[in-house]
Parts: sequence; structure tokens; C-alpha cells
Amino acid sequence: MAKSAQPKSTQGTEPAAPSSLPLFFKKPMPLDMKRHAKAGLLPVQDLSFASSTNSILVNAVEFFEAAKQYPIVFTQGENPLPAAIVGLEKQNYFVNEKGSWKDGAYQPAYVRKYPFVFMDMPERKEFLLCIDEGASQYKESGSKDALPLYKDGQPAELTRNALEFCTAYHNHHQLTRRFCEDLKVANLLTPTRSDAKLFNGREIHLGGFQAIDEKRLNALPEATILEFFKKGWLPLIYAALMSSSNWKKLVDMAAEFEKE
Repeated sequence: MAKSAQPKSTQGTEPAAPSSLPLFFKKPMPLDMKRHAKAGLLPVQDLSFASSTNSILVNAVEFFEAAKQYPIVFTQGENPLPAAIVGLEKQNYFVNEKGSWKDGAYQPAYVRKYPFVFMDMPERKEFLLCIDEGASQYKESGSKDALPLYKDGQPAELTRNALEFCTAYHNHHQLTRRFCEDLKVANLLTPTRSDAKLFNGREIHLGGFQAIDEKRLNALPEATILEFFKKGWLPLIYAALMSSSNWKKLVDMAAEFEKE
């Protein structure tokens, strides 16, 4: 459970940035009333930070919207997580040169919460709300156009809203982890890859991810199917399976990028 319902002031030494950085983040630092007393964010919608990736994590609650535009796959490793594929190479086809997301396409919550994130601080045994001080819209001080992080010695509306959003995201993430754990125990995830050939003959090969194996799903014991039904996993599984039709959309988008 995430803590710090109100961002705390760090006493003593300057807070240290977390050692392992999540996607998009350059310098995440715990929100601190003293450190960030004059800091703020410019009210801009520049999503260029998300332009150089081909996958973005999504929570289970996002499957039904994400599946309309993106193939939903799962990361490899001991703790697989779902991700939306947004490009076939190291480029997000849904962010244009102006830093805007493609009109009408679902924008993952992971993108929407940036530059805020909950990060685990083992020494404190809790999660703290952090802000990426490396974000282009972050201003340390002195910008009259920036929305303040703190006002009158208290978290400002921007910070309170970020805390609420990140708390909801964290809670959805915990449910998503349980879903993925059950998929793994049931042996439904299998390594796979996507191969595409563009109009000019160039081939693209994307691997390093897993997908739900439909044959294994159909062979599950009735008891497991019933368990998945009761937990609400079946609609999520079918949404992920249906999302595979979006691979062709990515190939078409890759071809358009190739022409530019």
C-alpha cells in the first residue's frame, strides 16, 4: 500500500534519487517541501519524452481501451507485466514531431502521470511520491508561468492531484501483478516475436516479449477457467488476444514513417 498521503519534508541530508530509473525518468526525486518550495511545472502538453520507445506498461484496467489501438503483450522475466506496443522499432508512432499524441488514440496512464511517480524507498519501508527534475516542464524556481508544487507551506493542487492519480495507478498495478502471476502459474504466457516486411522490402523483427497462448487457454481445466471467471481475468485475457489484430496497424504506420 502506498504511503505519504501528504508529501513529507526530508530532514537532514538532501534526498537521494532512486538507484534504478523507470522509463522516461532522468532525475526522480522525492517531493520535499523545502527542496521544492519554489518549484513548479509549466502547463504544457509536450509528450516528446515518450517518443523514443516502442512499448509502454499498461495496467489491467486499461486493457479495453488500449486494445483498440495497440497489441498488448507481456514482458519477460520472473515478474511479467503487460505492455502496449506503440512501435516496431525504437520509435513511438503515436507521438508526432510536435510532441502531441495521435488524435483519437488512447494515451496510457503511465504517460499521463509523468513527471510524477511512486517509488519504493526500502530504507523508509514505504513508497514516496517523486517528481522528475529532469523533465522539460520542470522549473526549479523563478518561473511565473509554472504551476507551483507547494503553496503556503502545503502541497498545492497540482501535487494533490498527482498524489491521487499515482495512488490509483499504484493500486491498479497491484491488481495487474496478481493477474500476471496467475497467467504465469497457468503457463499461459509464451515467448513470441513479430516480423514485418515494409513496402520497400525492409524487414523488421521485434522480439523480447510474451503473449497469451490461445491453445493453452483452451486446454485449461474447468476449475482454472472458473477461478479466472470469478477473479475477472477472462475479459482481460480476451482483450489481450483481440489486440493482436493491431499488429497490422503498426506495420502500416511503420510504412508511413518510412516514407517521411
